[in-house]
Amino acid sequence: MDFSKLDDKRVLITGSAGGIGLALARAFHSGGARVFLTDVAGEKLARIAPQIGAVAAACDVTQPDAIAEIVDRAWREIGPIDLLCANAGVVTQGPLLEARREELDWIFDVNVWGILNACRPYVRMLRESGREGHILMTGSETSLSYPAFTRELPIAAYLMTKHCVLAMAEGLRAELARDRIGVSVLCPGPVPTDLAANSGSARRNRAADAPPAPAPELSPEMLRSMASLQRSADEVAATALAGLRRGLFVIPTHPHTRGDVAQRHAEIERGLDALGSLA
Repeated sequence: MDFSKLDDKRVLITGSAGGIGLALARAFHSGGARVFLTDVAGEKLARIAPQIGAVAAACDVTQPDAIAEIVDRAWREIGPIDLLCANAGVVTQGPLLEARREELDWIFDVNVWGILNACRPYVRMLRESGREGHILMTGSETSLSYPAFTRELPIAAYLMTKHCVLAMAEGLRAELARDRIGVSVLCPGPVPTDLAANSGSARRNRAADAPPAPAPELSPEMLRSMASLQRSADEVAATALAGLRRGLFVIPTHPHTRGDVAQRHAEIERGLDALGSLA
C-alpha cells in the first residue's frame, strides 16, 4: 500500500489512549488521515480523542466479539480501513519459572491474542470488500533479540510475547500476500510511556487475586543507560510512518538495536558453522 500521502487513508489504532498508540494517531491525523482510536482505558480515551479530532470507542482487545464490533464500527463511521495499527500491549515482571499461569495467560491474551483478535475481523472485511490494506503490529526490539540493557529486568514473559508477534507477522505476511494485504512489525526500543502503570491497572482488573512481582532494584548505571537510549513516542511514530512509506516489514526505531541483533546473529552463525562437526 502506498503511504506517500495520508489524506486518503483511514486508520484504526488499538491501545491508543497514550504512548506510542497516541503518537501514531497524531502522526496520521496531522498527515490528513481519518483516525479511529480504541483502548481499554475508556475515560482517558474520551478525553484525548477530541484533542486530535479522532473518533473513539473503548474496547478490550482480549475480547474477540468486542474488537470485531469496533472494526465494524470504525469501517462504518470513518470509511473502509486502510491501516490497522495493532498496538495494544502490556508488560509484567517477575522470574519466568515462578510465573503463575494466570499471569502468563494475561500477557499473552493482550500482546498476542489481542493482535490476532483485531486482525481477524479486519482481514475478513477487506476480503469481503475486495480492498487492499495493511497491518502494522507493535512488537518490540525484544522481538528481534534479548537487548543487553534489559537483562537486569525480569521481563522474560514479555520477551516471549514479543517474539510471538514477529512470528505472527511473518506468518500473516505469507498468508495475506495474495489478498494484497501487507504486514509490518514495529520494533521500538525504550520509550518513556505509562506502559508499566497502565499494565498494572489492567492487570488488577483481570487478576486481582494474583499479587504482582515487586519492581526490581536497578543500579544507577542501568538507569542512566536506559535513559540514554530512549526516544520519544512521537519520534517512534515518525519512524513507523517512514518505514511504512519505504515498504519495510521490520521497522526498528532505535540505533542500538543493531548491536543486539548482531550478537544474536553471531550466535546463530556460530551454531551453523559448527553444524558439520556436530553431525
